[in-house]
Amino acid sequence: MTNPVSPAVVQAFYQAYATRDAARMESLVVDHVRWTIIGPSQVLPFCGEHHGKAAVLKLFTEIFPGIIQFRSFEPEVLLIDGDRAAAYLKLTGYLHKSSRIITYHCGQFIRFENDKVVCYSSIIDSFDAAEQALGHYIDPMHEPVPAAIDPQKAVVEL
Repeated sequence: MTNPVSPAVVQAFYQAYATRDAARMESLVVDHVRWTIIGPSQVLPFCGEHHGKAAVLKLFTEIFPGIIQFRSFEPEVLLIDGDRAAAYLKLTGYLHKSSRIITYHCGQFIRFENDKVVCYSSIIDSFDAAEQALGHYIDPMHEPVPAAIDPQKAVVEL
């Protein structure tokens, strides 16, 4: 186990995350960071795996801004334990492609080493987010089933 992360570092991370401040985020992640957002990538293309600082910065400078303008970021629960932090939060954003406002919850799990993020995992309430983004109810019993997901790619080492 590495040194415990301080609440001030976690707060700085969430301030950079909430404001999508790539310059601040750059100083808070390691070069080899693993960044995973589990959600409907066909609907919200920022979901998926992003490896390395350059990929994470691209997420903040190009991918997020091209898809969604975040309007609010409301942490409901934040826990810090040793070198890890976990949060449950509500995000609201404006989707550029459809001009829809969506609001969804997500859980975030972060591991720090020497006050920098080495592993970030987020799980979006994807069903709710997808319905809002698409603008209609999804009937799971009658919608086509997507191609099989490789369970090995869904595993994130912490």
